[in-house]
Amino acid sequence: MSTQLQTTVPQGPKGSLLGGNLMAYRKDPLGFLTDLQKNYGGVAKIRFGPQTMYVIYDPELLKELLITKQEHFIKLKAFQEARLFVGDGVATSTGEKHKRVRRLIQPHFTKAHIQGYAKQMADIVERELDTWQPGSSRMLTDDISDITFAIIARTLFSLEGKEHSRSIREPYELINRMCAERMRSLVSVPLFVSTAKNRAYKSALAALDYAVYEIINQRKSNPETGKGDLLSVLMEARNDRGEGMTDRELRDELMIMFIAGHETSANALAWAFSYIMRNPVVERKLYEEWDRVLQGAAPTEVTYMQLTYTQNVLWEALRLRSPSFFTGRSAIRDVEIGPIKLKKGQSVLFSPYAIHHNPTYFPSPLSFRPERFENDLLKRIPQYAFIPFGAGPRGCIGNHFAMLEMVIALCMIGQRYRLRLTPGHPPIEMEPLMTLRPKNGIEVVVETRT
Repeated sequence: MSTQLQTTVPQGPKGSLLGGNLMAYRKDPLGFLTDLQKNYGGVAKIRFGPQTMYVIYDPELLKELLITKQEHFIKLKAFQEARLFVGDGVATSTGEKHKRVRRLIQPHFTKAHIQGYAKQMADIVERELDTWQPGSSRMLTDDISDITFAIIARTLFSLEGKEHSRSIREPYELINRMCAERMRSLVSVPLFVSTAKNRAYKSALAALDYAVYEIINQRKSNPETGKGDLLSVLMEARNDRGEGMTDRELRDELMIMFIAGHETSANALAWAFSYIMRNPVVERKLYEEWDRVLQGAAPTEVTYMQLTYTQNVLWEALRLRSPSFFTGRSAIRDVEIGPIKLKKGQSVLFSPYAIHHNPTYFPSPLSFRPERFENDLLKRIPQYAFIPFGAGPRGCIGNHFAMLEMVIALCMIGQRYRLRLTPGHPPIEMEPLMTLRPKNGIEVVVETRT
């Protein structure tokens, strides 16, 4: 399926005199982003306060932005707010620093290396499932977050126990909401101003810092622990002057791995279960595949490749509810992207969530249809029409890791238990914060699968 590059001058909604389109975005971020695509096609022009920006939906323009002209851009300036807590790690740093750290981390995320994590991932899921009781009600979103956090902690940093999960996830919850609110404000109150919200924000940030620095200090005290894991690699790394990473630099890398590494997978899994529970045909097909391929066993690096329908269910969940729903780039010099003429400092945005709802590439885009990914769909649509993990040099470094852990968790939970929404459960709504998550979580009743 081909795509025709948009060449017309970008247009967009007028907006208000002072805020431009910011209030419309704040009121309904996802509706605003999808309406832009419906009304203006491959690229739209918007204004947030005094800043004129462009939102790209055309796959070929995305290719220019993320691949062919990527050296003209840095991570979106508007997302600098997130750096207050995640720091200057691999996902937020720029230039040579980003390249150096990515080179250090990349070997731990190759397909060959990740396959060695499968047994550890399965052990963690099984340990969590052993605490579940048939007939009990559970907050599924919390349980899945515990699983994905424990997987990151064990496989990459040789850490055990839920105390690390709680000490990082709990303060992050507050920061996540406040950071999203500050990013969508025309004017944010500087953090040095002592307001109740700022004090709460800084207190949560201090708790996050304490938890991560404690992990670093414990490893320094016992350097042989986890020899060869990602944390040891980062701590032993030296630049061309023979200098190692500072504690702050280590903190930043650990923070982004813990936060981004567990939350996006947890959200995607939660969304997948939300659809499975409402689609008995999909559930039946999953059972048939698991019974045929796994016969009650946990997935391995070998059987993973045979679980094609399970993978398609996850792809479809990622399409409908892309955890990273909105991001972008800022130009570091004057540059043209198709019909867009950007000045240095101007920003280009794109929304995987909205792009994945384009009916040109995904007919009946609101329907949950894992079968759409059969027969090599991704080879038949433009390469950048489906970007759940981003693309290009700044694409998600852990995409293969995430797919393996999600397949393992989905299969092991689904083989052992049948999940149903608790009676009277409210509709599951989307909550777009730093990522796209189920609002107020998903509570389920656990039934033994018969």
